[in-house]
Amino acid sequence: MSTGTPVTVESFLHKVWDGSPPNKARDLVHQSISRLRKPLNGAEEGVRLERSSGGYVLETDLRNIDYHRFRSMRAQARAVADADEAVRLYKEAAGLWRGEPLAGLPGAWAASTRRKLEEELLHGAVDRIQLEIAQAVTADLLAELDDLVNRFPFDEKLIELLMLALYRGGRGVDAILAFRRARRRLVANFSTEPGPALQTLFQRILQGDPELLPEEARPTVRKSPNNLPRDTPTFTGRAAELGGMMIEQAREDAVTVIAIDGMPGVGKTALAVHLAHQLAGDHPDGLLFLDLHAHDARRERMDPAAALDRLLRDLGVSPIPEGLEERTTAWRTQLAHRRMLIVLDDAAGHDQIRPLLPGAPGCLVLITSRKRLAGLDGVRSLSLDALSPEDAVTLFTRIVEPQRAGRAEDVATVVRLCGYLPLAIALVGNRYRHRPAWTVADLVELLERTDRLLGEIWAEDRRVSAAFELSFRDLDAYQRQAFRRLGLHPGVDLTPSSAAALLASSRAAAERILDALLDHHLIMEPRRGRYTFHSLIREYALGLSDRAPEAETTATIRRALDHFLYTADAADRMLYPFRGRAPIGMPSSLGVRPSIRSATEGHAWMDAELENLLLVARYAADNGWWQHAATLAHVLSRHLYLWAHWAVATRLHTRAVTMWREMGDRQAMARALADLTAVRRRTGHYEEALRSAAEALEIQRAAHDDRAVADLLDEHGLAHGFRSELDVAFGYHQQALELWQKNDDRHGEAGTLNYLAKIDFERGDYAKAAERLDTALALYREVGDPRGEQMTLNNTAHLDERRGDYMAALRHYEEAESVDPMVSPPNRATLLNNVAEIYQRLDRHAEALEQYRRALTAYHDIGDRQSEARVLNNIGTCLAHIGKDREALISYQKALHIAVEISARGDEVQALRNIGAVHHRANRYEIAVSYYEKALEHAQAIGDIYQEARTLDDLGVTLACVGERAKAEASFRQALDYYEQLRVPEAGTLRRRLGPQGDVAES
Repeated sequence: MSTGTPVTVESFLHKVWDGSPPNKARDLVHQSISRLRKPLNGAEEGVRLERSSGGYVLETDLRNIDYHRFRSMRAQARAVADADEAVRLYKEAAGLWRGEPLAGLPGAWAASTRRKLEEELLHGAVDRIQLEIAQAVTADLLAELDDLVNRFPFDEKLIELLMLALYRGGRGVDAILAFRRARRRLVANFSTEPGPALQTLFQRILQGDPELLPEEARPTVRKSPNNLPRDTPTFTGRAAELGGMMIEQAREDAVTVIAIDGMPGVGKTALAVHLAHQLAGDHPDGLLFLDLHAHDARRERMDPAAALDRLLRDLGVSPIPEGLEERTTAWRTQLAHRRMLIVLDDAAGHDQIRPLLPGAPGCLVLITSRKRLAGLDGVRSLSLDALSPEDAVTLFTRIVEPQRAGRAEDVATVVRLCGYLPLAIALVGNRYRHRPAWTVADLVELLERTDRLLGEIWAEDRRVSAAFELSFRDLDAYQRQAFRRLGLHPGVDLTPSSAAALLASSRAAAERILDALLDHHLIMEPRRGRYTFHSLIREYALGLSDRAPEAETTATIRRALDHFLYTADAADRMLYPFRGRAPIGMPSSLGVRPSIRSATEGHAWMDAELENLLLVARYAADNGWWQHAATLAHVLSRHLYLWAHWAVATRLHTRAVTMWREMGDRQAMARALADLTAVRRRTGHYEEALRSAAEALEIQRAAHDDRAVADLLDEHGLAHGFRSELDVAFGYHQQALELWQKNDDRHGEAGTLNYLAKIDFERGDYAKAAERLDTALALYREVGDPRGEQMTLNNTAHLDERRGDYMAALRHYEEAESVDPMVSPPNRATLLNNVAEIYQRLDRHAEALEQYRRALTAYHDIGDRQSEARVLNNIGTCLAHIGKDREALISYQKALHIAVEISARGDEVQALRNIGAVHHRANRYEIAVSYYEKALEHAQAIGDIYQEARTLDDLGVTLACVGERAKAEASFRQALDYYEQLRVPEAGTLRRRLGPQGDVAES
């Protein structure tokens, strides 16, 4: 660094020993220089290290010194006009660096010089990255910036470049999140906000500034989504309201939000949709409509996260961010610099709405709600009353057509009796329009005679109930009976088949009834073949049940329950022909048994009717139909388990156990306990799973039900296996295997062979595991179960991976995916994770991380906590391979937390070992040893010799680094013994690390 300038011995003493040199320090300097002179002076011409007055001087061309070459090339890069050439020079200059400057040299001068050199390297990288961002944003560039920000988390220029690169690369949401993370770091560590440059960039990104984008990426034509419902052709009145809202929406300096509130049936949605159609031309970037279901008795209120998911999908955003905050950011970023109109219909309150509001000016949001949204700032509220008498008359006249309106006095009376509510007027008008023999005077007479109330909602307004009463009376006797019976439906919507069950009719007759009610506007058809009531009409229909004889009502409800129970059973038998199940145990009230002709048809029916099935089960449990409720829970158990509806399954089966216990049916209770056991075990609640399994096992043994006993023995084995209690698990599975073989149950035998193979795998007996898997695969193919075949192929691929045959593993995973087209969410997540592991083994880390993260999201969504821990461990290892130890440590710690919480000992060992490795790489050797020792203790306790070998191997490396060579050698030897016993590729790697005599090689 001081080429051509004499460096005195005193300077060496000061710089190396901070001015406090040891005895004979001068001799050490002279000896060190002497050792350097010979190789340097003989290296090439023009390089001489010579004595000078009071010191030494290095004489050479500056181009022979990497540091000076770096500075020269950086200066050339800054001066050159060609950006590509400049980038090349910067990269060539950076390539001169080898590791840490002055590595291993202590002292203040070394630290200061090291810092200066690293800053020069960083500045060179910053200069280059700015040029590269201007050209094109690549994955490698983003990875480099991400790594630099992790290494220099408070460098605002780096954060600025990362944000800009993300934004220019089409990842505006990630750019905003990067700013927020940086701001949190700065505030937490220095109590200071980001600087003006970073703040300005953040605001520009937030507003979607197109000037930040590459020229070719600046938007020209935007996709304009439009899912508005059709406008009401007879929309009438509301001139003052429309005029006021049109003036309000013309403002361009802020987001305009108008909240329309009012009673049910007053026309809030019709007004919002009509205004949206009127203003469509002013909002060229899109028109969105979203029903938030605040007052739908058969659908759950839409939470903000789900609403944002729907809205972002409508805009074509993919993938959808996970958390509410991230989705809100994505939504507002998408709307920046757009002029869009958004209708949020049937809102529950301000908490539901607030995250859905845009953040930048240019958009109009129309909200409808049954209550005033006083908690929203900056929102204009419009409380909608009933129509004026004049507008109500006009609406009625438009609906019935002017030539049939009759006397003005009679029309005025009709709309007054309808409470001037648009919905009631529309119902009465449509009934009248289809009765050519009637006069408006007839309508008046009928409305004035009725005394029916529309339930509690309308207790103070008899006039509205009159409209619905008239609509009901307009039906013939059979239609009135059908309307009343359909109102008893406990689900969210009807199909011709479920309607036929309620009506005790044929499907064709039910379709005719549904068509008639649709013509009378008493039901709606939001999707082809699926019918539902408007919420107000549903209230009215439910209120009619007390007019019917009790026996008729009871019979109608029973037919509805039987329809869903028996059809679900038929679908279940097609989908899962090998599962153990009990007969329904009660006669059907239906004329014919439901027909499900294939597994595909069964799956489609289960998917379409799942919401109805769960509502039916809840209704039956709440209203004394316990046998239906508990039996339906059992019928649905396999489908709910495989398709990861575990939370609802837990509630269903827990309640079923209680109901069977109350009814005194012990065997049925044991089946419910077994169903509950599977879900508890799958969600990581192993203690609860073992308790319910033990109670069920005692009952089934007393009943001598071998199949049920074998299933429960396997459940015991699985729960113990997940807790890494391998010997106990093996014993239970061995008992189950003997029972399956005794009863010649080939399918049950294949399943248990898979479970035993997993234990062989974890014990390191790969040959035995392979033998069992081969047998299981043959059995599944013999009985024709593609789902079992898929599971076995997946396990075989995992075994291939452990043996180091990664291409065979990929082939088996691909075969597994192709075997069963209906892959359930848990199995899909497992395949994603397993394929990611192979990519990682093949050093395809970017592909591995993408697959891991998809698997993690899937496992999190379905509530599989043990698999979450496993994937978090894998993600950490993948991040560590690409040098992101800080992020890897966070992932490992999350995995450890979950594993400890659910007692997943094997995953706990993995996390402890991984954390130890991070500390080792950071030279925190004592901490690393403590984690390795804890991992070793747990691995030995659960008998997992592969994990024990890996931990011993890692521990040996750390011990060698701290000079404990004897302990390191012992650790390596024990690890090698295990590796050779297991016949895994790690054995060869460790042999190469050991010297030719079996000693620890010098590092």
